[in-house]
Amino acid sequence: MFSIPDVPTLSLCSTLMSFAFMTVYLTLWRARTGQSFLLDWAASSGLYAAIMVGFGIVGDHPVAIAVLHALLGLSSVLVLTGVDRFDGLKPFRPWTIPLILLPSLGYLGPALLLEDRTVAQMGGILGLASVMVAIGSVLSSGRRNGIMGGRRIAGLALLGYVPAYLLTLVVLMNHSEIPHAGALVPLLADQVLLPILNLGLISMPGERAQAVLRRIALRDSLTGALNRAGLTADAPAVVTSETAVIAIDVDHFKTINDRYGHAAGDAVLVALATCTMRRLSGQDLFVRLGGDEFVVVLADTAREAALAFADDLRRSFQTLPDLPAWTASMGVSMVAPGETSLIGAMARADQALYEAKASGRDCAAA
Repeated sequence: MFSIPDVPTLSLCSTLMSFAFMTVYLTLWRARTGQSFLLDWAASSGLYAAIMVGFGIVGDHPVAIAVLHALLGLSSVLVLTGVDRFDGLKPFRPWTIPLILLPSLGYLGPALLLEDRTVAQMGGILGLASVMVAIGSVLSSGRRNGIMGGRRIAGLALLGYVPAYLLTLVVLMNHSEIPHAGALVPLLADQVLLPILNLGLISMPGERAQAVLRRIALRDSLTGALNRAGLTADAPAVVTSETAVIAIDVDHFKTINDRYGHAAGDAVLVALATCTMRRLSGQDLFVRLGGDEFVVVLADTAREAALAFADDLRRSFQTLPDLPAWTASMGVSMVAPGETSLIGAMARADQALYEAKASGRDCAAA
C-alpha cells in the first residue's frame, strides 16, 4: 500500500514544480522575442509557487488566507490572459475580475461572519472550483487558427481540479478533524494536473508553428490557393458523384506578361484567385496547378449549377479594376459514379477547357 504524503511535502512539491515551469517560461521568453504570452504563464507559475509559500507562513489569519485565495484565482486567470495574447487578442476580460475575487469572498465571508474555519474552507473551495470551470471551459472549447490540442489539454487540466475540489468538500464535511484536510486533495491533484496544464501551454507555440509550416507546404505562396499537394490532401473529403470540377486558364497569359511585365501577370493571377475564393464555401476547393492553370472543386453541385457558377465567375473577372484587359476560359466536368478520385474529372474538365479555347476563348464548356 502507498502512504499519502503529508501536506507540507505535497506543498513543497507543488512549489518546486511551479518554480521550475516559471523558469522554463522565462527561458523561452528570452530566446523568443515578442512572445509576451510566455510572461503571463511565467507569472502564473511564479505566483502559484509564492502562494504555496504564503500558506505556510500566514497561519490562521482569515484576511491573509482570503488574499491568498484571490491570488489563486489570479494565477488561473493569468493562464487565460497568456492564451489570449497568444491568439493576438486583448488579454483583459472584464468578467475575470469578479472571478478572481470569488474564492476570496467565499472564504472570508464565513470566516468573519460565522467564525467557522471549515465552512470558510468550503466557501473558498467552491470559489476556486468556479474559477476552474469558467477558465477551463473557455480553453477546452476554444479553437482559433486551427489550433486546438495544447489549448484543450490546458483547459481539461484546469477542469480536472473540479472533481478534486468536490472530493475536498466531501472530506471536509465528513472528516474535518483531519489536519489540513482542505489542502490535501488539491495538492495531490497538483502533482498530476500541474504538469499536464503547463505541458499543454508549452506545446501551443510548437503546434502553431507546425500549422504554419503545413499551410505553407499546402498552399501557393503567390495566390493563397491550394497547390497540388494541398489538392491531394483535401480532395478525398469531397469526392462524390455530386462533385463538380472547373478547370480555369487565363487566355493569352504569355502575351500579358510580354506586353505588361510579369508583375502585371502576377496581379492578374492574384485577382483571379481572390475573386474565385470569395465565391467558395463549405468544402469547395481552389487549386493552382501551376502557371495560369487553376481548378475549382465544387462539392454537392449539379452540372447545371457548376456551369452557371463558371459563367458568373468568368464575367466577374471582366469587372476587376486596375488590371490589363484579360479573360479566362473554363472547362466543367463531374465526378462520375464509382470514381474515388478527381483524376478522371480533372482530365475531362481539361478537355472541356480546350474545347472552350477552340470555340473562341472567354467562355465555359462542359
